[in-house]
Amino acid sequence: MRFFSAIIPLLVLLSVRPLYAQCSDAGVCAIGGMDTEDRPLHFGLQYGFGISGSPDDLTSHGVTLEAGALVLPGSRVSIRLPWVAVDGPLGTAQGFGDVAIVWDQRILGSLDGEWRVQVGGIFATGAVNAGGLPQTYQQGLGTNDLLFGVTHTRKSWLFAMGYQLSNGRSDNAVTRLARGDDVLARIGYGTAVEDFDLGIEVLTIKRVSESSVQDPDRPAESAFVSVPDSDHLQVNLIGTVSHLLSRRVRLQLLAALPFLQRDVNLDGRKRALTLELGVQYRL
Repeated sequence: MRFFSAIIPLLVLLSVRPLYAQCSDAGVCAIGGMDTEDRPLHFGLQYGFGISGSPDDLTSHGVTLEAGALVLPGSRVSIRLPWVAVDGPLGTAQGFGDVAIVWDQRILGSLDGEWRVQVGGIFATGAVNAGGLPQTYQQGLGTNDLLFGVTHTRKSWLFAMGYQLSNGRSDNAVTRLARGDDVLARIGYGTAVEDFDLGIEVLTIKRVSESSVQDPDRPAESAFVSVPDSDHLQVNLIGTVSHLLSRRVRLQLLAALPFLQRDVNLDGRKRALTLELGVQYRL
């Protein structure tokens, strides 16, 4: 969930580039979704557009700044900062979202592939009460979460598993949302066709337990109730096309659609469609 903002970069020389489409938590989607190529630095700028579908009818626009650095051989730190605007029937909210930081470490590598582990966090830097609107409109989710994961790449394939440990409850005055933890599994395949890199990926997220919100019948007592069916399963199909404009600059286009779409949208991160256009510069 976190800094929904957006959706994200390349894998080695392929464009199996994970995207945060209809992701219950953009944080856990970072597992298997970070740039791991052994270049000293990379910078990225991405624009994303998304619609939630009914019944919320939210439209989001996001711009994400990303930077990554090789700090040790096989070790890379990446950081992302999103700016998001969400518009819906109740109004509009916009601003910077939650910062995501991930440490990615190669543990085994060969000519055929490699294994990597990821540890990181999502930090509650985004607003949770902008415009006095519910959590579904907010740029941040109001909690500091931990991320853990493992990624395996083998030739043209990517496999990843991840876990997001959600910590605490949002201070949003309307819902006071507390989310359950998330488990992620993803598989992707990439190939090159002439001057273009093509990728396809299936991303699955399962909420481990139901989320809870402020009981509207007992607001003065700070009582909370679990929301039925909020421990949802979602499955997304992601397609990518990327092209090297020069030795250091890559342009990339992404689209994502849900195979299995969740009905409950407490956090506002549900997406019926996501599109993204990004550019990345690598030293």
